[in-house]
Amino acid sequence: MCARHIYANWRKRHRLQEYQKRFWKIARSSNAVLFNHYKSKLANKTPMGWEDLEKTNPIHWCRAWFKLGSNCDSVENNICESFNNWIIEARFKPIITMLEDIRMKVTRRIQENKTNSERWTMGICPNILKKINKIRHATQFCLVLWNGSSGFEVREKKWRFTDDLSANTCSCRYWQISGIPCQHACAAYFKMAEEPNNHVNMCFSIDQYRNTYQDVLQPVEHESVWPLSTNPRPLPPRVKKMPGSPKRARRKDPTEAAGSSTKSSKRGGSVKCGFCHEKGHNSRGCKKKMVSIQLPLNIPYFSLDHTR
Repeated sequence: MCARHIYANWRKRHRLQEYQKRFWKIARSSNAVLFNHYKSKLANKTPMGWEDLEKTNPIHWCRAWFKLGSNCDSVENNICESFNNWIIEARFKPIITMLEDIRMKVTRRIQENKTNSERWTMGICPNILKKINKIRHATQFCLVLWNGSSGFEVREKKWRFTDDLSANTCSCRYWQISGIPCQHACAAYFKMAEEPNNHVNMCFSIDQYRNTYQDVLQPVEHESVWPLSTNPRPLPPRVKKMPGSPKRARRKDPTEAAGSSTKSSKRGGSVKCGFCHEKGHNSRGCKKKMVSIQLPLNIPYFSLDHTR
């Protein structure tokens, strides 16, 4: 279950901006303690909102119930939607042409990713390296207490977590779920003068990335040389023309931008008048502007016709 779609349906009844932040804190809670903490905060603000959210069963979209060792911390279903958008042109073609287009795109993608990985010199994939660099930056809020062995007590603001570097575990569970050391583990490694990047799970290494793309698709000749099947030729499906043109793009949430995905939507924002600088309306509907441009009624009328 995609947390993004769950929130899109839930916000139809609970539209405040502060509810959005509390929802995502619940979804990204990596253990039951954090989940209950953020859940109670949302329930105090809107009891009905939590009752509606609880109907979707958070064990399907909250990190607190992800399996340990899954090496995935994503609560969205973006990978499926990305692939669906990637083959969107091929989906509207006949079955053989569609499969041929997908085969060509996959062949090209394997070749490009394999070639790009040959130029990488680091030990971790670039996107994972960006993520762990962001996690390392968050260690500035952590205070580490070492027991002299492999146990560490890490304080982050008002929270306190325990780390065992020999077992690669942290009580926040993010390390076990994602395979990437959390900020508490990074702070502990810094205390030991060790590099956290050396303790990232091997599935994110460059060698494993190259192994993923070492098997390539073989070229295929023209369909005229394909072997003929002895099975009867299938009939085409019945065509039922629906009114209007078929939609290709997915249905976007009202908060999303209508065009480019890089621009945020103006929906929900406050409008400010450029004439009177008051909020709630623009210059077109400004009453003060309309009053200022109206001519006084006591001004006599002068004609441009000098003969009259």
